Amino acid sequence: MTYSSDRLDRMEALLASTIEGLSRTEKIVESNARAIEAWGDRIEDGIAEAEEVSSSMAANTNRRMEEAITDTVQMIANLGQQQQETDQRFEVFLAEARADRAEMRAAREANSTEHRAFTQNIQVLLAEIARLWQRVAG
Repeated sequence: MTYSSDRLDRMEALLASTIEGLSRTEKIVESNARAIEAWGDRIEDGIAEAEEVSSSMAANTNRRMEEAITDTVQMIANLGQQQQETDQRFEVFLAEARADRAEMRAAREANSTEHRAFTQNIQVLLAEIARLWQRVAG
């Protein structure tokens, strides 16, 4: 019976060792589960923080883009207004130049008319002087 008893002792020792190993394994599994749960919370917190940062960055980027678009539209509107003012000034200067040219043409024509009249008067005067001279000399 010693053989059976030794065998039973060894089986009990093996069983106790297995139970002890299972107990240690269970503790490790529980520890790992707690660690995984803690990491899961950290990961969820990290994801939430990343989403918050991403949302904040997106909002900031959108705000900056809207400001840039508004500034660009305002700049284009200002340039358009400046161009209209420049066009209006140019049209005024062009109209004044045309009016000046018309005045100068009219003045030149009047001057030419006066010059022709003066020339004709001088010719008449010279002819009269020549006739009088011939009469006196003659």
